[in-house]
Amino acid sequence: MVKTVRALGAAGLLAAALAGTFISGAAGAVEDGAMETAPWSASWIWTAADATPAYNETIEARKSFALPELASASLRITADTTYRLYVNGQWAGDGPGRSWPKHYQYDVLDVLPLLRAGENELLVVAKFFGIGTFHRIPQEPGLLVQLDARAKDGSAVTVASDASWEVRPAAGWTQYAPKQSVQMGLYEIYDARRAGTGDFVPATVRHAATEGPWKDLQPRDCPPLTRIPVTPSLLKSGVVAKFDGMSFVFPTVVWIYDQPVPSNNHVQVSGAFATVLDLAEAGTVRFGADGNAVHVDGKRAKDDTFSLEKGRHFAVVILSEGFGHWRHDTELALYPSAPLTLRNPLDDDADAPWCFTPFPETKLVMSDMEWSLLGDEKRGEIEARIDGVVRDHQKNSATEEGWRARLAPAARKVAANETTEAVHRLFQERKPVEGAAPRLEGADAYAAGSGPLTVPPAAEGDVELVFDLGAQNVGFFELDLEAEAGLEVDIAGVEYIAPDGRVQHTERYRNSMRHVCAGGRNAFTSLSRRAGRFLFVTLRKQTRPAALYAFRMVESTYPVQPVEAFTCSDPRLGQIYGISALTLKLCMEDTFTDCPLYEQTLWVGDARNEALFAFTTFGAEDLARRCIKLAAYSLDDYPMVQCQVPSTWGIILPAWSFQWVLMVWDHYLETGDRDFLAWAYPYVVKNLRGADQYNDDRGLFSAPFWNMFDWSGIDDGHRTVTHNAMFAAGAADAAVKCAQILGDTEHLEWLTAYRDRQAAGVEGLWDAGRGWYADAVRGDGTLSPKTCMHTGFLSLLFDLCPKERRGEILEKLLNPPEGMTPIGSPFAMMYFLDALEKEGRGEEIVKAIYRDYQPMLDEGATTVWETFARGTTGRDGFPTRSHTHAWSSSPVRFLPRVVLGVTPEAPGGTVFRVSPRLCGLEWAKGAIATPKGPVSASWRREGSRVDISAAGPKGVMLHFRRNESLEGLDVYLNGVPQR
Repeated sequence: MVKTVRALGAAGLLAAALAGTFISGAAGAVEDGAMETAPWSASWIWTAADATPAYNETIEARKSFALPELASASLRITADTTYRLYVNGQWAGDGPGRSWPKHYQYDVLDVLPLLRAGENELLVVAKFFGIGTFHRIPQEPGLLVQLDARAKDGSAVTVASDASWEVRPAAGWTQYAPKQSVQMGLYEIYDARRAGTGDFVPATVRHAATEGPWKDLQPRDCPPLTRIPVTPSLLKSGVVAKFDGMSFVFPTVVWIYDQPVPSNNHVQVSGAFATVLDLAEAGTVRFGADGNAVHVDGKRAKDDTFSLEKGRHFAVVILSEGFGHWRHDTELALYPSAPLTLRNPLDDDADAPWCFTPFPETKLVMSDMEWSLLGDEKRGEIEARIDGVVRDHQKNSATEEGWRARLAPAARKVAANETTEAVHRLFQERKPVEGAAPRLEGADAYAAGSGPLTVPPAAEGDVELVFDLGAQNVGFFELDLEAEAGLEVDIAGVEYIAPDGRVQHTERYRNSMRHVCAGGRNAFTSLSRRAGRFLFVTLRKQTRPAALYAFRMVESTYPVQPVEAFTCSDPRLGQIYGISALTLKLCMEDTFTDCPLYEQTLWVGDARNEALFAFTTFGAEDLARRCIKLAAYSLDDYPMVQCQVPSTWGIILPAWSFQWVLMVWDHYLETGDRDFLAWAYPYVVKNLRGADQYNDDRGLFSAPFWNMFDWSGIDDGHRTVTHNAMFAAGAADAAVKCAQILGDTEHLEWLTAYRDRQAAGVEGLWDAGRGWYADAVRGDGTLSPKTCMHTGFLSLLFDLCPKERRGEILEKLLNPPEGMTPIGSPFAMMYFLDALEKEGRGEEIVKAIYRDYQPMLDEGATTVWETFARGTTGRDGFPTRSHTHAWSSSPVRFLPRVVLGVTPEAPGGTVFRVSPRLCGLEWAKGAIATPKGPVSASWRREGSRVDISAAGPKGVMLHFRRNESLEGLDVYLNGVPQR
């Protein structure tokens, strides 16, 4: 059974989302030890290999078979790159979880409830990306499935993927679509008119289970995600003008390289697109080419707007912006003022109007870490060579004559099915028609769930329906619609609509999809998870009424187990806790992620914060352990832990590498799991040994990597950056503690020396004149003239400053002098709050929470933001970029620690201190999650008496400690007076 939840409004949905009342989908994970694992007999299968490199291939694979009455049934399944499994027509699961090719994972599902005696069918929709993301490292197409069942008579039954399975292309999904964004997978365009076409044929066996590029096959180490249908409310309807141009998106990188391309900035994408403009009358044509060089009849024009006579004109778009995450596909738009026909320059009768010629001399695939280590001179040489080729073509190949002589011989005619309309551009450039409103029928019945919403076409343009989920959410779009064949239903999500009605678009992330209807009833569930609060449904090419029976988001997150939420006499703090907890849940998948909309990426630094927050709020120690392992495996290929994993963006962000070591120690403190600490410890040492390759003559960590810590304006564009050295010292200190727990003496001396060397170097960056640490050492050896709060609170947190200086630093942190760079994001703020807690300044923590989170409540936020309202990522009058960013969920950690006063004092959650700080409140209550079960606490002040109640599971010891906020008060713990 799957529970359906209609949008409840922000407060109701927040409460429901955190109440633990929702259940996950039909096929659950198999409990450890529930079935003995049979040997692999399955093979990796797919359709027959094509001569061209695979890109965004989606297939259906099926197997019919008979079964006896069963006692148990476990199904193992994985794919490169993703799959959706149906068992006897029921949606059973999606996966696999993200993993490295050298340590590949499969899902293990209990499918017994979905099977029956007699005939059964497994159907899998599998997709191979053929291009790198921040989540997946595609190798080659492959699907691996094995069902192991035991009959009630004790006999074993196995159904394994092999040549007896049937496969065919899943023709409904458009193949040559672009990526959603640099971080994410492929954009989704589904044409129901093509669904189910093509014959099934026997599968091609690619590899035996344990062969091929996927090594060390291991079961998934976290549960499957939830599936909770949530029905949004219809907020408003309107009409938008039909798009007044032509748009195209090309998967350009696929035509340049013959292997899956990684998500690095330094993958060079250069070449030229050409077409013929045939104008029925004189007019203008404006190009949208994203900074690339547009030439018409060999000439450039201001703002890429060309005034042209009637007739044919030759257009060339030279890709002059070849480096960059966002250049792997090419989006072009044309806005003509007169009727315009595009024709293919190689063939007037071709089914598509474009040709593309790559510039092979410019080809380069290099990780961004490799690029950073090349040195300025070598990088300059490469850039000059590439720039020379591009400039040569701009000069000599931009006319029709030049193009035909130099580029036409190598040009490919881009087929109609090799490009798509720029669907998301249509949403980004939407133009509401003032005063136009569609004549909807059945809105009340639809809202009540008792009938369809009838949507007639609008003469003024395209009908747009705007739905509100009531709060931010993440999941799969689900649609049930009766419509004419060819109706295009575009669905786009955004997080924020300003009070004046302006829509905050999602920058370069195409947070949308298209469903093209078959005639009649259409039922569809997207393959990709998307996020947002406000969902825009636009009906294009509509000629007759459509009936919308259902539109939902199927919420998909880690199955959290909440404890009693923090509440107190000031409801604002309870609301702040609530939106922080919901944000955290939405950023929990098969890993912790930065945000559910823009990236869905396991950023290692973000994960450290989020694991600490989840320990308190949901437990989820397994997710923290999984993130630690995925990051550790990056050391197979990198000298230091990669900043986002498993990923094809090869770059190191040193602060994140060092924070990973802190995360390892955090996990031990939370769980007391010495065995896992012993597993992780060799990677800890390897990470720090790798860091020790990069030092300056002061002994400080120094490298030409991405040396940021916060979105704040720190002077971090140098090799030697102070906060990096501080994190290195803090990581080494954590590693020393790990060594002491494990009794390791082999590395202890070196780790201690490395920590001391970083600490001594940091002390050398103290500027007595300014009374603060310089941000960095510049290339000429001088100290940066800039200072930031961050070095101050890190020096307190990691004990890098002399004791006599601590008070001075703390005072300046609480009252920063003019010119000191402030904290820009709640991510970095967590480290400041940790430092304040260490200094015994709990009331200052609560003050900071009021200051930084109340503006979010004032904006009606249902989740916490990437930056503060005063922060650095908001643009165009919007308060922030990402409105759902769990690195900002600090209140779920600090409100219970400070206001309830419940703080662990021993690894594994065995001893807790109870020392509430009153902070001007009358009462507070809540609980924290621990490995042994929830520890709850509440208190109430009446006059000079404070009554505290606290309880924990068996084997957990609680003890009271008085603090200055309790001085002069009569304190009782569970009815017993306390000294």
